[in-house]
Amino acid sequence: MKRILFYVLTSITLLLFAQSPTEPIAVLGGHSNDVDAVSLSAQGYIATGSFDHKINIYKADSPFALFKTLNGHMGPVNVVSFNNNGKLLASGSEDRVIVLWDSLWRQSRRFEAHKDKINCLTFDPRGRYLYSGSDDKTMIVWDVLSGKQIKTISHGQAINAIAPTNDIKFVYVAGAEPKIKLYHMLSNKVIKTLDGHTDAVNDIAITRDGKFLVSGSNDKTARVWDLTTGKQVRILPVECWKVTTVSISDDNQYVTTGCNDGSIKVWELATGKLINSIDFSGSIARNVMFGKTNQQILAAFMLRNSTEYGLRVYASKISLTPINVSSKNNTMSADSVKNVPSKGTKTPAMPTNKPIPQPKK
Repeated sequence: MKRILFYVLTSITLLLFAQSPTEPIAVLGGHSNDVDAVSLSAQGYIATGSFDHKINIYKADSPFALFKTLNGHMGPVNVVSFNNNGKLLASGSEDRVIVLWDSLWRQSRRFEAHKDKINCLTFDPRGRYLYSGSDDKTMIVWDVLSGKQIKTISHGQAINAIAPTNDIKFVYVAGAEPKIKLYHMLSNKVIKTLDGHTDAVNDIAITRDGKFLVSGSNDKTARVWDLTTGKQVRILPVECWKVTTVSISDDNQYVTTGCNDGSIKVWELATGKLINSIDFSGSIARNVMFGKTNQQILAAFMLRNSTEYGLRVYASKISLTPINVSSKNNTMSADSVKNVPSKGTKTPAMPTNKPIPQPKK
């Protein structure tokens, strides 16, 4: 009887240990509500957006000191994104407003064209154009220099994530449907779809070399796609109900997935091998990305059973590899300094909504 009791107690202890939350390296305080978004700049700053309507700026190195708080929204801040050189920050909110912040953390522009909450923002690799996606089912392209709205594309579904290609001629868009659509920015038409998911796609990210795309969906899967062939390479066994966020490391080697059960997983992109599993049960992973090095994971959670609000920093258990930023912006964050054009290099002009000239007969 004693032996049976011993085995029962041992089993319960092991089960409780297995389900215990993963301890973070740090919790970045300063918010009074859930953190919904995170972005990392090439200048060494972390930006967080929160349901408290504020944006906090932290130093990217331990102890992650709070540097500044930005006030410019009247609703929860759903997305933040630095441009490639880290000198411009875009924020989007449920108040339907997009704010651009300059290198001195001042408001430089406000864009107010969307008719519903802003879900995703990303800059093109050179930082000239800003792409915004909304629950109003439109994607808008903004000229950062002039502040003009230069293109609007009706997607037909709420837009959750946007990922432009390096040459900005094409943009992948994911939303409240299973298909991931590739738009040709001259014609505004869908020229290809990535088919495989069976429910809404919440997030997408493209590798820096433009060869692969990772997607996360409500169908309980994260998938890797070969963008040369448009074919699915593999399904990552995330084992959760909904995949809410994905990101890719700047060296194109690793992937993170975050779920609505509070779990985060780190994978090898090339093999699909699981590197690490992080558990924060009683929460929803809203935005996850790699930190200043591949050894760090930055995670924004919606909490259910706690009021310890703040961005969490975890160890990834990957060997040290210096990087600039994650290839993700609530998407995908286009903050890498590797794509900064050399002097004299011109940014390609973004095609407008003007009709395409017909060839002469």
